[in-house]
Amino acid sequence: MQTSKYRRLPTYHSHNQKKKYTQFEQMPVVSVKTVTTVPMVVASDEESESKVQPPKSNKQQFRYVLLSLILAAGLSLWLMQDSVENYYQQTYHKNSILSKLKKYSWWQAGAKAGLVLNNGISWLNQNITSANHNVTTTFNQHVADADKNKATIAQKTQVAVQQNLQQTAKQDSIKSAFTLGAEDEVFFAGDSLMQGVAPHIQKWLSEGYGIKSVNLAKQSTGLTYPGFFNWPETIARTLNDNPRIKIMVIFLGPNDPWDIPDPHNGTRFISFASARWESMYRSRIQTIMDTARQHHVTVLWLTPPDMRRHKLNQQMVYLRQLTTDEVMRNHGFVVDTRTMLGSNGDEYTDTLMQPNGKKIKTRSADGIHFTISGQKIIARDIFNRFILPAQPNKNDYSNVH
Repeated sequence: MQTSKYRRLPTYHSHNQKKKYTQFEQMPVVSVKTVTTVPMVVASDEESESKVQPPKSNKQQFRYVLLSLILAAGLSLWLMQDSVENYYQQTYHKNSILSKLKKYSWWQAGAKAGLVLNNGISWLNQNITSANHNVTTTFNQHVADADKNKATIAQKTQVAVQQNLQQTAKQDSIKSAFTLGAEDEVFFAGDSLMQGVAPHIQKWLSEGYGIKSVNLAKQSTGLTYPGFFNWPETIARTLNDNPRIKIMVIFLGPNDPWDIPDPHNGTRFISFASARWESMYRSRIQTIMDTARQHHVTVLWLTPPDMRRHKLNQQMVYLRQLTTDEVMRNHGFVVDTRTMLGSNGDEYTDTLMQPNGKKIKTRSADGIHFTISGQKIIARDIFNRFILPAQPNKNDYSNVH
């Protein structure tokens, strides 16, 4: 049977021929077209310009960030000009280029604004410290001490015994000056040399006797640049805030042999070791001694050892003599660190000969600072000068090494 070329349905040559596939007869072909209408909103030209903005280029963003950084740096420099100037003087021992701007009122206004800002921050820190102290005290009085009645009685008994020991020791004025009770504290002030010595003494006092201490040693500090760090003011503030301090140990000197900025003329400097320089340096020592005397604090002043560099060593000879004289005139105690490190006179040495013939290296490679052994030798000498209470702990620190 033949099939249609297009429909592929059976075809018949004769009308009389019987159709076998009647199910395919007259199949309707339906074509459906669907038209979808989508609504479109056409914005006006003004709305298009306001909503579609071209992105900023990288160059524009860089300019914006750079301008912000420059403005922030300029504002910081304007407010912190005094600190920057003091740091420059401390580092390079001359005035910076910023000093030329002090004649302008707008520059002076920045210094005043920075001072107000610093005072505000200091006031806030003091209030936070005071609030923390009040909260701690209240807690200890009403909560923590509630279950410690037995411990409190034992502590009071121990304090009474220590007070009796202290009263006996006060018969000798020197012993009295260095007698420490359980409630007394020791204050350490100085430069990087003290930063190495003080932690050893603090550890022995705390672990062996439960005695607290305050360590404010700060590197690169001295008495010649109070604008960078003012030790007389720091000591006065610390003694006011810590009435339990009994002994103050000071170690200063190696950072001081420099010309001092003239307080009456900031563009000039006073030559080191000149008569005026010595007068100013002595006055700063006396201020510290007067403050200590007002608070009934014993002062133990450590003079610097010999130095490897000849020029610095000669400067230390001068400062040792000056400091010793001024401290002793104000009823303080002076300790010469040269003898305990094995120095003979004013000659530098970096080793110490022990009684058994063994040498100990006491100075670091820079010829200024101490090795750990040197730190402990000085710390032991200072620690053994204290008259300590009956030892509550088992470890014996009476002759530490």
